[in-house]
Amino acid sequence: MTQLPQLFSPMKIGPMQVKNRIMMPGMSAGQMLDADLNVTPEMIAYFVERAKAEPGLMAVGASEVVPPPAVDKPRFPLSLYDDKWIPSLKQLVDAVHEYDTKFGIQLWTGGTQSSGSVHLSPSGIPSMAAAVVDARYVPKLKVLTVDDIKQVVQHFADAARRCKQAGFDFVEIHAGHGYLISAFLTPYFNRRTDEYGGSLENRSRFLVEILRAVREAVGADTGVGVKINGEDFLAGEGGWTVQDAVALAPLLEREGADYISVTAGVMGGTRLTIPPMYEKQGCFTDLAEAVKQVVSIPVATIGRIKNPVMANDLVARGVADIVCMGRAMIVDSEVVSKARRGDIADVRQCLADCRGCADHEMRSIRRGSPGQVSCVLNPRMQRESVCIDIEGASRDNPKKILVIGAGLAGLEAARRTAFSGHQVVLCESRSWLGGQIRYAAMIPGRHEIADMLPWYELQLQKHGVEVRLNTKVDVSLIKALNPDVVFVATGSVAQVPQNMLEGLSNARNIEFVMIDDLLEEKIEVGDNVLVVGGDQIGMQAADYLSEGGRSVVVAEAHNHFAQKLAANDRWYLVGRAIEKKVGRVKNVSHIEIDSEDQVWLNNDQGRQHVPGVNTVVFASERRSDRALAEVARSLGIETHVVGDAFDVTSEDAGTIFANVAQAYDIARRI
Repeated sequence: MTQLPQLFSPMKIGPMQVKNRIMMPGMSAGQMLDADLNVTPEMIAYFVERAKAEPGLMAVGASEVVPPPAVDKPRFPLSLYDDKWIPSLKQLVDAVHEYDTKFGIQLWTGGTQSSGSVHLSPSGIPSMAAAVVDARYVPKLKVLTVDDIKQVVQHFADAARRCKQAGFDFVEIHAGHGYLISAFLTPYFNRRTDEYGGSLENRSRFLVEILRAVREAVGADTGVGVKINGEDFLAGEGGWTVQDAVALAPLLEREGADYISVTAGVMGGTRLTIPPMYEKQGCFTDLAEAVKQVVSIPVATIGRIKNPVMANDLVARGVADIVCMGRAMIVDSEVVSKARRGDIADVRQCLADCRGCADHEMRSIRRGSPGQVSCVLNPRMQRESVCIDIEGASRDNPKKILVIGAGLAGLEAARRTAFSGHQVVLCESRSWLGGQIRYAAMIPGRHEIADMLPWYELQLQKHGVEVRLNTKVDVSLIKALNPDVVFVATGSVAQVPQNMLEGLSNARNIEFVMIDDLLEEKIEVGDNVLVVGGDQIGMQAADYLSEGGRSVVVAEAHNHFAQKLAANDRWYLVGRAIEKKVGRVKNVSHIEIDSEDQVWLNNDQGRQHVPGVNTVVFASERRSDRALAEVARSLGIETHVVGDAFDVTSEDAGTIFANVAQAYDIARRI
């Protein structure tokens, strides 16, 4: 019997009998299309891998129902506005249906939060965020007429018919996140004075007409769900609220919805649609719970639900009937099967770091090359068809592997080579595993980043890695171990940026501290701190230091702060800096310290005095520590340098995303 009985209890959702309460919700992840917007073998491999674990339901994410203007050349997302794509969709559906899961697809059009040259809108109010704008276009807003609205309703119905022909078990109307239907629901974006604006009844008319048309198109034997916001989280007045959601839900039930999925947020709101680590786990579940009180159809909840135990508890307490585990199934495609057999410790849990998924996608959209989604802890994600991981594949002809350094890159190199069946020794000079992850977890709101370490420890144990802590590797140890392959994962060390500082020797009562020493040794610092470096490490150090009530100023040489962080995390971190009155000075060319211990910052705005500085923390420049690579190569050993030891200067350098991916890609080829 499963340890999570409520989560693995069957239920009826409209015409569908579902074997458990877990749903992989529609996400942009997995949408790998060819030049004609057809499903590719890579997309099929992505969904099949997750279908093998047999969640109760799974869905393809936002799929466009409205044809774009003729001048546009869309490259994303999956499109449903022409019959020509039905055969391609059917191939995907047939492959997923080899497994016992109900498979659906989201019917969507983005409105002002989409790419393309024309953005559809209820009233001409633009999106509050430009993050999704395709770099190829300067979009124009088009306010929909009543005739336009009727045409869009028909597009939804036609798309639903195509999905039914392709064999999908259900369709989900995406009416959340500020997309077109959501914009009609929200007073801030909908300022119409006709029958589609004003009262809640009028603002929901567009959605109700779509729901009716979709239901008529698919009939009673195909499920129809609706995804709505529980809250928009807009600053000021005019946002959609949980009271609105509670009022709308019974209407959707009466109009034939088989389930309601409750999400939250719009782009540019005060909280994010894809919540990062700074948000609590289950951050939107209270909204679903409120909706569940007023309807009898199943309600789905979402929002940083990464742990199957938590998911079971939500069902057991009646918070929701269905639990969406989106990013949880990106990072670990087997989370459902592991949960079913009670192997919770073996679940690789989502960090909500967002650098690989949401942020990577947004960066690719701005470059005009959408669809590039990855995962900081699962480098196979969207590469399932080419990265074939077979446990013990090299067991009959194992190599002796030495991994030097147990930071994240070293842990991944050791795990993946041992997974293949190689004999692995992992040496770490310190008394713990994880390297700088331990420091990162000290930052306010970032403690969950250490959650990956127990999983790595378990994998090393499962695959027989010999771990040697408090072990400093030198030439004699390398010779004694006589490895076939060496991975150098010795990280990087902080440096004083000499070309940026002037008058260092003048300082009399100012203490200078390296960021690594500050966090490792928990050095006491003064009440007025200057942090040199405003990228990821510097901004997080400032957040850490300002917790004690200190006055903190960050000096950054470039035009932006925390650029290596995912936009989701950066939004919260910069907001915390503003809230705690952390000073931020950008474009700093050099820093002066005079004979009176006065500190001056020089940038394109002139010379700025920072009064009372008694501690300077260096958190800008780092130097790769790769000396042991030359030692190993001099002995004729195949040597690979990974992680910070390989690179500290590129756009992704020093991120979990880069370090895990690089180590994995090299290790799987050994």
